[in-house]
Amino acid sequence: MSFSDDFQRLNPVRQERLAALTTMRIGGQATLVRLESRSSLAELLAARPRFIGKGANLLVGDGAVAEPVVQLGDAFAQCVVHEPRGGVVEVEAGAGLDLAELMQVCITRGLAGPEGLAGVPATVGGALRMNAGTSTCWMLDWVAQVEVVMPGEDQPRWIERAGLEAAYRSCGLPPGTVFLGCRLSLSQGDPVALRAQATRLKKAKAASQPLALASAGCVFKNPRRELPAGRLIDELGLKGTACGGAMVSPVHANFIVNPQRSATSQDVCTLINLVRERAWRERGVELVMEVEAWNCPTEIRMHPRDLIGAGT
Repeated sequence: MSFSDDFQRLNPVRQERLAALTTMRIGGQATLVRLESRSSLAELLAARPRFIGKGANLLVGDGAVAEPVVQLGDAFAQCVVHEPRGGVVEVEAGAGLDLAELMQVCITRGLAGPEGLAGVPATVGGALRMNAGTSTCWMLDWVAQVEVVMPGEDQPRWIERAGLEAAYRSCGLPPGTVFLGCRLSLSQGDPVALRAQATRLKKAKAASQPLALASAGCVFKNPRRELPAGRLIDELGLKGTACGGAMVSPVHANFIVNPQRSATSQDVCTLINLVRERAWRERGVELVMEVEAWNCPTEIRMHPRDLIGAGT
């Protein structure tokens, strides 16, 4: 793949191992583009790139990634707080903005809502795309509009939140949609109370999840509200199960961790398939991946019934 001289003058392009950019600390070589200019969008999208934010919720194969991998630069990291209107404050946030930074701005200005996502490692774009959430809220709960480039197009458009069929871990837009930003409508609150709530949520996460170890976050979506994936995997007796350098976390069974940062993508995929096969065979539950997988073995996308007896 190659980009024009004008493109490379405006947008840095380099070779990078994605292990350095993912929270799992796994991933092969890629052409990394830092997109700094909106005028370059059309040329970039013609290359059919992949986008990466904080590198959470992502498992990348050990081989080279064929497509260019894009990080959004400062031109897509704005955070603009408008004056209140009728008790509601509009905040414009770029997709490249760190979600934690957006939360801090909102807390400081006394704007309620985003503090409920405290501890979620993501950019705004990543949080929008997967409708990231916690037990208290989802990202799209406060979004009024999203700025996107739809698959097959090369120009941005704004879509009203009412036009998104958002659901648990889904923004309701097709795969390949590129998020560039959003507008949030937030009510005013007490900054002290909002900060206290964010602190409580962060402490709760730290107490129940293996945050000190390399991981991609929760591997599977919860099958049902009353059946969290972590509890199901724990009941299957798989906590602590290891393959190579990867392990089902003894702290939270819906995390696969890379304790020594020596695991390969294949190690993680083997554990994922083991968990999926056991859940289906013993409980009749199809565990669906929450983590996005790039360049991983096709078995990771097979129905778990087809994994039975396949040596997983």
